[in-house]
Amino acid sequence: MFSVKKAVAIVGAGAMLVSVAACGNSSTGKDSGTKEISFQTWNLKNDKYTPYFTDLIAAYEKDHPDVKIKWLDAPSDGYEDKLSSQAAGGELPDIVDGGNSILYGLAKAGALLDINKQAPDAKDDYYEGAWEAVTMKGNGIEEGAYGLPWYVNDGPTYWNTSLMSECGLDPNKIPTTWDEWFAAGDTIVKNCKDKGIYLGTTMGYNAEDLMTAGVKSFMNDDHSKYTFNDEAGVKQISRFVNLYKEGGIPPEALDSSWSQAADLFQRGNLVAMAGSAYSADGFKQNAPDLYKNLAVGPRITNDGRSASVAYEMLGISAQSKYPDVAIDFARYVTNEKNQIEFDKKASVFPSAKGGLDDEYYKNIDESTLEGKALKITLDQVKDGYGSRPAEFTDNNGYKNFQQQIALAMQGKQTAKEALDKSVEFANEKLAQ
Repeated sequence: MFSVKKAVAIVGAGAMLVSVAACGNSSTGKDSGTKEISFQTWNLKNDKYTPYFTDLIAAYEKDHPDVKIKWLDAPSDGYEDKLSSQAAGGELPDIVDGGNSILYGLAKAGALLDINKQAPDAKDDYYEGAWEAVTMKGNGIEEGAYGLPWYVNDGPTYWNTSLMSECGLDPNKIPTTWDEWFAAGDTIVKNCKDKGIYLGTTMGYNAEDLMTAGVKSFMNDDHSKYTFNDEAGVKQISRFVNLYKEGGIPPEALDSSWSQAADLFQRGNLVAMAGSAYSADGFKQNAPDLYKNLAVGPRITNDGRSASVAYEMLGISAQSKYPDVAIDFARYVTNEKNQIEFDKKASVFPSAKGGLDDEYYKNIDESTLEGKALKITLDQVKDGYGSRPAEFTDNNGYKNFQQQIALAMQGKQTAKEALDKSVEFANEKLAQ
């Protein structure tokens, strides 16, 4: 549920939200004098997290007897469409959970409040990078913070040491740079091509794959133009094209809708896989034989900084009847104490100032794979950043980017042509 792929586009949000009704979705509570607000998460109402939210809401309501919190939860499938439909029908909950790309469409349509205007002091409660992540600008959006930062996630790279040894790699020398990554791919192709073993499914169509390889910027400063088709970007994609042609990337990776990399990894067909800190526990439960042979390393990057940090945020409906209450509860959910309690359960990290200095993160047990993965991810979150702009959604450029790279992999166009077409398409979307 906390995958860095969680942030996806709201389909047709701009068109659907022009008719946002003025009625909002809060109960007036006229008879009882109670102010009821709705709080919507996604995929969090389950045995693991329900007790946390139940206690959190009860504690807030105890301190605010005139407030009633209605907790809603939606499944992951179709969540972005659900938000769009709710907003178009004037039924957007007072507080909505989502990544910045999910909430981008709502913000552009005027369906979310700018927290900078409503609560200017809130900025001081969060790390600078977190506030930057919730700030949107350009392309029809007045610059502002359209939500409060919640949890932060990233993840390490997992390596099958048994396959590393079988294919001629040293398990004690985990690749960390792109040169080392591609060199590992060449070695795997040389020694294991006929065994159905590949390096991984990474193929360069994520923003971080370009930014960590030396691309100067994904977009310009005012977010009016994409700029990732520079010389460094062409070089990086060309290296992936060559690795695919050699047999270091499986054919399945060309299908942008394919999401079974974990299955291939668990079956022993992939040497490496990017995951999250909590993936380690999943491997332990689902693939114990693989778990015994796993090592963990950082995300691949040339400058030592992860560019795949992902921030979850809580947006506030512009149609809320009680915006002050909604903002206050959202700040309560995202304060340092409550973030840390949630993050411990979810193996994610806090965006509230001081959270990363909590004793829990200072005393991580690195003797286990889970501990090592958590520590590596913590270090990445502290120094890393999110490189994918909120507006680079599926419909507005990301899916086309994937398709253009896949065509280059198949030899139907050059790496430069793929990037040039991707940038042209995305820039056209910005102008719409």
